[in-house]
Amino acid sequence: MHSVTGFLESAALLVGVAFVFVTTCSRIGVPSIVGYILTGLLIGPPGFGLLAQSTALTNIGEIGVILLLFALGLEFSFEKLVTLRHHVFGVGGAQVAITTILAAVVGSQAFGLAPVAAILVGGAVAMSSTAMCLKVLASVNALGSAQGRLAIAVLLFQDLAAVAFLLLHDAMSGAAEGYAVITVVAGATALVAALFIARGPVQILARWVASRGDPELAQLLALTIALGSGIVAATAGLSPALAAFAAGMIIGEGDARHAVENEIRPFRDLFVGIFFIGIGTQLPLCIIPSAWPVVLIWLVILLVGKTLIVMVVARLFGESFQTSLRTGIILAHGGEFSLMLLSVSSASGIVAEEFAGPILLAVGASIVVGSLMIRRSGLNA
Repeated sequence: MHSVTGFLESAALLVGVAFVFVTTCSRIGVPSIVGYILTGLLIGPPGFGLLAQSTALTNIGEIGVILLLFALGLEFSFEKLVTLRHHVFGVGGAQVAITTILAAVVGSQAFGLAPVAAILVGGAVAMSSTAMCLKVLASVNALGSAQGRLAIAVLLFQDLAAVAFLLLHDAMSGAAEGYAVITVVAGATALVAALFIARGPVQILARWVASRGDPELAQLLALTIALGSGIVAATAGLSPALAAFAAGMIIGEGDARHAVENEIRPFRDLFVGIFFIGIGTQLPLCIIPSAWPVVLIWLVILLVGKTLIVMVVARLFGESFQTSLRTGIILAHGGEFSLMLLSVSSASGIVAEEFAGPILLAVGASIVVGSLMIRRSGLNA
């Protein structure tokens, strides 16, 4: 009974403080993401320590990312994704490669990192926050804009690349099994095949649920498909969020898209909020007095360096200057995979903890600043 009471107290504290911060942010025109991160900072280990940084909180937050990608998949179709392959693999691939290499050089030359550690840090810098970008772009009605579509394409490739970086980490730390790469490739092939086979039956079921007009059925169907595909992907060593995106595309091609989309939105927003509270609990504020110059350097690399890299790459692939610049602004920050890569690399000893701390703080700060940059830059034009 005592443990239940403790859980309820923590939940009430989390929700109450989040309500205050998000309401304040709404009143002053600041993205709600900032309020959620501030909630984690205040009541988590960086602040008063009233809420412990926990695996459970992180896992609950990951559900939000899965549902967010599932909702994004509802807006797409396989045909539309094929038309974006130039952006996904061209612009996205070039952005990740160039950013990783340049950041790795900085880490190696300026901070003396070993080659593998430098590559993992470079990969962390190359990532952006899918959850933040989609949430803020949707709030300013910019998902369908030229820069919105290009940013989403790059984010999709980043999510794919994150799997490769995690495999590199596992291989270097000894955590990977002997046939990890083969397993992932085989799992990806099987997942894609299963999704194509399930296309017809799932769309028929979704149409039947929509025709019933029962919101509970639509909610259960959407959650079952999104979380079920994520479980299968995670078992195969793949990204659950990308699998949920693909599953969303299956329903998105049918007539039941709007019914499912409307019913899943409340769950999506709630869990995404918890995800960003979890990010707030991970930021080591205590190192600011001693490490603020290093934090500032990495923050400039993220906000300015990535803007320039994305802008140049997009221009080389034929995008207009305005679209290229705005896409650069959208992606000029770190992301959830940045935090994951840095955390696991620090825990395994590949990247020293005293070096990972300032970058973690810079990534968190960049998400806050990046959300404001997107909101204030007229990206829905």
